[in-house]
Amino acid sequence: MFYMVPGTGYICPLQMIQKLYQRLSELISLTFRHPGHLVWILAAYIPFLGLYSVPLTGDQKVYLNTALEMRERGSFLVPYLFGAPSYYKPPLHYWITMGSWKIFGFNLWGSLIPSVIATIATAWFIGAISNILHARHGRRWFSTAGAWFALALGTVTFGTTAQMEIFTCLFYAAAWWAALKFLAGPAQKRRWLWLYGAFAIAGLAAINKSPLYSVLWVAGFFSYVLFEGHWDLLRERRFYLAWLFGIAVGSVWYGSILIVDGQRFLTDYLVRETWNKRSGNRGSWWSLWLALLYYCVPFTLMLLPSMRAIRRGRAWGLVRFLFCWCWAPALFFTIYPYRVKAYFHMLVPAAALIVEWGYYHFSGKATFRWATAVTGFLVFVALEGSALVLQRAWLVPAWIVTLFVLTGATVFLFATRSWMRAFMLACFAGILVFRIAAVSLGQQDIAGLRASVASLPGHTRIGMYDEHQNIWHEFALMSVALARADGTPPIERLDSLDKAVKLLRTGGLLILSDEQDARLGRTLLAKYLGTGDRRELEDKPWPRWKSRIKFPYQKLLRGELGKRSEILGMLQRNFRLKRVAN
Repeated sequence: MFYMVPGTGYICPLQMIQKLYQRLSELISLTFRHPGHLVWILAAYIPFLGLYSVPLTGDQKVYLNTALEMRERGSFLVPYLFGAPSYYKPPLHYWITMGSWKIFGFNLWGSLIPSVIATIATAWFIGAISNILHARHGRRWFSTAGAWFALALGTVTFGTTAQMEIFTCLFYAAAWWAALKFLAGPAQKRRWLWLYGAFAIAGLAAINKSPLYSVLWVAGFFSYVLFEGHWDLLRERRFYLAWLFGIAVGSVWYGSILIVDGQRFLTDYLVRETWNKRSGNRGSWWSLWLALLYYCVPFTLMLLPSMRAIRRGRAWGLVRFLFCWCWAPALFFTIYPYRVKAYFHMLVPAAALIVEWGYYHFSGKATFRWATAVTGFLVFVALEGSALVLQRAWLVPAWIVTLFVLTGATVFLFATRSWMRAFMLACFAGILVFRIAAVSLGQQDIAGLRASVASLPGHTRIGMYDEHQNIWHEFALMSVALARADGTPPIERLDSLDKAVKLLRTGGLLILSDEQDARLGRTLLAKYLGTGDRRELEDKPWPRWKSRIKFPYQKLLRGELGKRSEILGMLQRNFRLKRVAN
């Protein structure tokens, strides 16, 4: 049937449009079935990953430095930092990074792809957990919990950087999935291999960051066994054997290192990194809970109507599971005086499961529609505000600004119409747009160094000066960003002025921060000229973004900063690139 549009003379194939819309809706719905939503996570996280040099901040600098030194020394068992054994953290994350470099090459892609894979795997496990829980009620739902987890701001942060938090979520979720698979069937037909696997995965969490995470999972699982009435397991010898097997998996590295380097390990890890933290770091308990709300953006506002839906629906089985997931880490990190906001990221999967339940049981209610609409408006404001600031500051090309504007408008449209799956897809698009902007800023940040290195012979040594042995130094980060074709680390860490002078005498390129140059530039020149060599030192600036700055939002929006050079002067600092002139 065709439909004549009144007053126009045009014929519109109405049924064709309706069928096309119906098929498109079915296709989108299909992609949110478990594990179809992983396609959208890949589309948001993978593009431009090998160019994603900013923002690369935080503890990942320590982890990359340690993995690089282990790689150079060929050390598998003992982590190294500053040329000496370092037990800042257990080595599993370092092993994963070194393995990725072996497979994908020594570059940014090889450094970051493990975190993206961990994000995708965690989303899959969360979706699988959701299906197991819902199957107990005689029905399987569309699984959006994994997608909500991947959309969370905390996941975007840790899933695109070389940090351990995303692997903590991975092992936690994977262990729960295996445990639920074990408990899902009748008591007589339980496959004990699933329980052995659950405890083994929990044991791996001990080698990733700390044995504490294994203990927290075991405490949650034991409470779940009791709440669900599986008292018969406590009389099973195999239950305790599986527990001991998990302990063995989590203890194998610690036992080995006690044999190899016990005294240093006890001093560094147990005393410095564990016992001494009992005095605290002045962090407050409420800052942890505020960080959790921040990590759950963009679905933070949807948590309240979703929890109301759980209460009204009397989904006490889901409540018991979420309580057992959360109570141990929430209680411990709230009470323990050493509080770091990233610790609460492991609760984001539980929040994603809550929102999924609310969406499928309460989405038609006014409160949920309003929460979705307000969320869409806030995301719209964030995207449009980012576009305005980036445009006024001339920080990215115009086409990226246009992407921000279009994505923000799309998110707002879908949110106000309560087209939830389309809203989620638009949010994934927003993640990709933010990553594209970060790539653009990162390429600008490293452009000066990359241009100077490209003009040097391939065998030229490059060094970054680090006299104070700063664990957050960037030498490893810059090494993977430069990515030499032969796979060798292009940058060395120089911890003394004599080494810096020696590098210059042999024709190398020395990198100094602006503070180092102001403090040591003349001394360095005097030591070099003292050798009798009359060749001059070339000194080129390397403009970089400042790591800490009070961004001039108000001046930008009022138009008080009219020149790009004036804005860059406020946002950038000049590192110095020094080498002997030919």
